[in-house]
Amino acid sequence: MATYGVYHTIPGLVATGDLSSYQYYLVKLSSTAGACKVSAATTDYTIGVLQNDPGDGEAAEVAAIGIVKAKAGAATTAGVFQMANSTGYVTDVNTTGRIVAFALEASATAGSIIRVVLCPGSKA
Repeated sequence: MATYGVYHTIPGLVATGDLSSYQYYLVKLSSTAGACKVSAATTDYTIGVLQNDPGDGEAAEVAAIGIVKAKAGAATTAGVFQMANSTGYVTDVNTTGRIVAFALEASATAGSIIRVVLCPGSKA
C-alpha cells in the first residue's frame, strides 16, 4: 500500500466491485451501505481518494482529509481547485463541478499522479 503525507481515512468502507486498478482515483459512496466506487461525474458527491487497491468487498482506504496523491486529468493547474472528471481523475473545477481538492502540482498528461490537498464537499 503506497501512501503520501499525512491524511485521515474514512473507517469501515469496502470496495464495490474490483478497484484493484483504481489506486489514487476519486471515489464516492455506492448504493450499498458502507461501500464506495469510483466517481464518474463532475457533480458526484466525492468523499475522497482511494489510497490502496482493494478487490471487490475488500477494505478500501479512502483518504478524506489531508495531502495525498491523486490521478490527474490532462487539464490540471497547480494552485487551482479540483473536481472529479468522468473517469475519477481530478481536473480543474468549472462552474458546475463540486470541489474535491486543491492542486499542489500541475499535470499536462491524463493519468499522471499529482499531490493535492483534499477538501471534499464544496460546490463551485
